[in-house]
Amino acid sequence: MIQKHCHFILLVALLMIGCSHRPENLGEVKSEFVTVDDSVKVHYKIWNKTAAPEAKTICFVHGFGCDMNTWEKQFEAFRDENVQLVFIDLPGYGKSDKPMVEYTFDFFARAIDGVLMANEIKDAVFVGHSLGTPVCRHTLITTDHSGALVDVDGVYCFYDGTETPEYVEAVEQFGHAFDGADCREVIEGFVASLSGKETPREVTDYAMSVMPETPQHVASSTMQNLVDRKWWPYPEGEPNTAENKNNVVRNCQLSIPVMVICTQNSGLEPDNKEKMQALYANLDYTELTSCGHFIHMEQAEMFNEKLKDFVLR
Repeated sequence: MIQKHCHFILLVALLMIGCSHRPENLGEVKSEFVTVDDSVKVHYKIWNKTAAPEAKTICFVHGFGCDMNTWEKQFEAFRDENVQLVFIDLPGYGKSDKPMVEYTFDFFARAIDGVLMANEIKDAVFVGHSLGTPVCRHTLITTDHSGALVDVDGVYCFYDGTETPEYVEAVEQFGHAFDGADCREVIEGFVASLSGKETPREVTDYAMSVMPETPQHVASSTMQNLVDRKWWPYPEGEPNTAENKNNVVRNCQLSIPVMVICTQNSGLEPDNKEKMQALYANLDYTELTSCGHFIHMEQAEMFNEKLKDFVLR
């Protein structure tokens, strides 16, 4: 009898230890899936579902070729805060499905919307890196979600009527650079260009281990759609054609709070701040000099402090 009682106490103790375990890293957080477009499974993780009702939600969206693990340092910085954290693998990336479809902003936005709706999340602070920025922006414009936007060295194409033929040709060439059988080699070269003067080796190692694994059909479609002018602002006064009516982004200026953290290493134009101000009425702007493209990984302490101030202020 005493022996059985001891076994019972031991079992209860083990269960309590298991229930009280707090993940040390994002990899230990439970994976979940939601299905969009009838058959596409989208992988995501949510931390702190039991946060207080007034707690804010931060939704992290990675860039081209990456996955949710790019936000590891943000998980570590925010896991003990009174916030709910949502990490998403966009379709085509990470552990999400990679179907033979067009990887458009609409498709990505439906994936994010599906994750949030499945968890009854209406408002969030959307944090997007690189490709993730215009994806988050498009989600805010085309769905019922609201909140705020954090742009981490986001990608933009400006077809505002001032672009030169050379600019258009260069953008189109970039969009088609991932079309062929040498896609992996192209991505490897692309990764090398993203490093700054002081980029830590582990950041480049992460990018080089993940991004070249992107399936060719995903890479090609993502990049072609990224630079397609139908997703981007068109000149004021341009004819109100049917095509333009379908351009839901247009010259839409978001009035929500927006924080932009970008780096000159990504080839910013001298008037980048003015361009951001035209898109975002309530703008907090920071432009770095020597940092590489993965700002949230390379200067995590600085980034996390700014993000905490932006989210929790």
